[in-house]
Amino acid sequence: MATMKVEVVSAERSLLSTEADEVYARTLEGEIGILPGHQPALLALDIGVVRVKSGNEEEQVAVHNGFLYFRDNELVVLADLAEVKSQIDERRAEARLRELEDRRAREEDATVEASMRKQQVRLSVVRS
Repeated sequence: MATMKVEVVSAERSLLSTEADEVYARTLEGEIGILPGHQPALLALDIGVVRVKSGNEEEQVAVHNGFLYFRDNELVVLADLAEVKSQIDERRAEARLRELEDRRAREEDATVEASMRKQQVRLSVVRS
């Protein structure tokens, strides 16, 4: 089966460099799946999980905005902030989510909603 090269980098460091069969990500327009041979693409990423599949193995990365670029069987995720499972503190993310839920009950704020989504994505990755 054909594969593609995948790189996930944040402003701080490279998080993942591997070969993959499939990559799934949440763009501003919705979910997208990329397979080897996909047409070239440059997409803005939303807060979400990037799933990188190779055979029966799957790596998940929490991505908080950025871009996905695909060309010539090379996929690069350039994220504002990205975290792999081992970097996420589950208790801290849970506590922060509860704090944000309390704050949302008192006031409506798009920033609070975005922060809640970030914590939910972190928890999704760490619990996978």
